[in-house]
Amino acid sequence: MRRIEEEIAERALAYVLDPPSDPNDVIQYASPDDLIAVFDDSVGFSFAADAPAERAESIVAAVEKVIEHSVHTSHPRFINQNFAGPDPVSVVGDWLGAALNTTGATFEAAPVFTLMESAVLSKLGRVCGYIPESDELIPPLPPGLFCPGGSTATLYALQLARHRHQPDIAQRGASGERLVLFVSSAGHYAATKSAALLGIGIDNVIKVESDSVGAMVPVALETAIADATADGAVPFAVIGTSGTTVTSAFDDLNALADICEAHRLWLHVDGCYGGSALFSGNHRHLLDGVERSDSFVWNLHKMMGMTQQCTALLVRDPQQLDRCFAGKADYLFQPDKLYADYDSGDRTFQCARRIDVLKLWLSWKHHGDTGFASRIDHAVAMADHTRARIAGSNGEFAPVSGTFTNVVFAWVPPALRPITLDPAAIADLDPQTHEVLHTLPPMVKAQMQAEGTAMVGFQPIAGLNTFRMLFMNSTVTTTDVDAILDCISEYGANAVASAEQN
Repeated sequence: MRRIEEEIAERALAYVLDPPSDPNDVIQYASPDDLIAVFDDSVGFSFAADAPAERAESIVAAVEKVIEHSVHTSHPRFINQNFAGPDPVSVVGDWLGAALNTTGATFEAAPVFTLMESAVLSKLGRVCGYIPESDELIPPLPPGLFCPGGSTATLYALQLARHRHQPDIAQRGASGERLVLFVSSAGHYAATKSAALLGIGIDNVIKVESDSVGAMVPVALETAIADATADGAVPFAVIGTSGTTVTSAFDDLNALADICEAHRLWLHVDGCYGGSALFSGNHRHLLDGVERSDSFVWNLHKMMGMTQQCTALLVRDPQQLDRCFAGKADYLFQPDKLYADYDSGDRTFQCARRIDVLKLWLSWKHHGDTGFASRIDHAVAMADHTRARIAGSNGEFAPVSGTFTNVVFAWVPPALRPITLDPAAIADLDPQTHEVLHTLPPMVKAQMQAEGTAMVGFQPIAGLNTFRMLFMNSTVTTTDVDAILDCISEYGANAVASAEQN
C-alpha cells in the first residue's frame, strides 16, 4: 500500500473531480445506529481509553465510508441549503492553503497571502462601490478583512458601529445607555446572537415589519426608530438584508441609507447570501445603495462555490478597524520590522486565522469576472424555470413566496386544488386544510432522504410548512429541476394515499 496520505488524497480528488450524479445517490441515508455499525467494521467512530494506532488499510476503508454516507452537496439534485458543492479549484486551493499552514496575521509570516488578501478585498470593495476603480489595486490598508463566517462578521460590524457611537468603549466599557439596533422581521438571527455576545441584549434588537416577500418596510423602520427614541433608548445601528435566508428578499438599501444618514445610524448590510448578485450585470441592481452602507458582509462560500468558510467583511472606513480592534501586542506587531504597515492581524479580533483568500483568488483567476457573472445568471435562470413550472402546473404546485434564486411553494393534493397560498391567504386557511398541507413536506422530505433521490428543504411561512428550492449549484439543469418537482409530486401523492388508508 502507498502512503496513507496518498490514498486519502487520491479518493478526495476523485470525489471532487467526479462527484456522484446517479439520480438515487444524493445521500446513502442511514440512521445513527446504522452508521455506528458501518464504521465499527473499519476503525469505529469512538476512541477507547487507550486508543491504539489503527492500520492504514482500516483508516482508508473508513474514509471510503465517510464519502459514501455523506450528503453529496455537489449532486445536481441537492437544492437544500444556501450553499452547495464547491468549485473544484476552490477545493484544491483550500488544500494548498492548509498544506502551507501559515496565518494571515502578519506580512512576516504570510507575505504572499497578505498581498493576496489586499488585492481580493480591494477588488470586492470596488465591486460593491466602497472604493473607486481608480484606487490602488493592492493597498496596505484594504477595505475590510476575512472572517470565519457571516455571523462573526456581523458581530464585528456591530462592534464597529458601537465603537463609532462610543469611541472610548474599549477603555471605559459600556456607557450604560440602552442601545438598540434594527433588523427586518425576516433578517438573520446573527443580529440577536451578536447582541447577546456584545452585552446589548436580545430584547434591544428591534424586529421591523417586512413586506409579503420579506423585505424591510422603510416607513416601519422610521416608526420603530421614533418609538425607541421616545422610550428612552439610543438607536445606533440598522442591519439591511440583501437576500433573506428563506425568500431571498432584498431590502431597499437606498431608502435605509437615507434613514440612517438622517439619524446618524450605522448601516450594516447582510449580503451573506445575496451579495454575489453584484457580480452579475443583470442582477446587481438588487443591491443598489450598498455603496452608502458603513459595512457589508459577503459569504463567498454560498453562491460562488467556495469551500466553507470564505467570508469578507467590507468596511467603508477601514481606518476604524484598527481603532476598534487593535491590541498593540508588541511581541507580534512591531512597527519597526520590515513592511509592518501590511500587517492585518491587529485590525481584527482574531490573531491567527486561516488562509481563506487563496481558494477565492485561484477561482477568480480561473473563471474571471465573466465566469462569476455566469454562475449568478445560471442560478437565477434555474429559479425562473422552477417558477414557470409551478405557474403552469394547473394548481398542483402553489407559489408561496421567493425571489432571485429562491422558490417557495407547496404541493397541493388534488382535493384542495386550486388554492392560493401567499402569506396572507395562509392565515385564513381552515384548520383541516392547514393540517393537511403542513404535514406533507416532512413526509415528502423523509422519503427523499430514504431513497436518496433529492434534498430539498422545507420551512414554515406564516406557520405553514412549505418547500424551498434554492439554486447554488452550478451543475443543476432544467432536467434536474423537473425531476425534483416530479419527485415531490410522486411522494406527495404517496403521503396522501397513506394517510387515506390509515
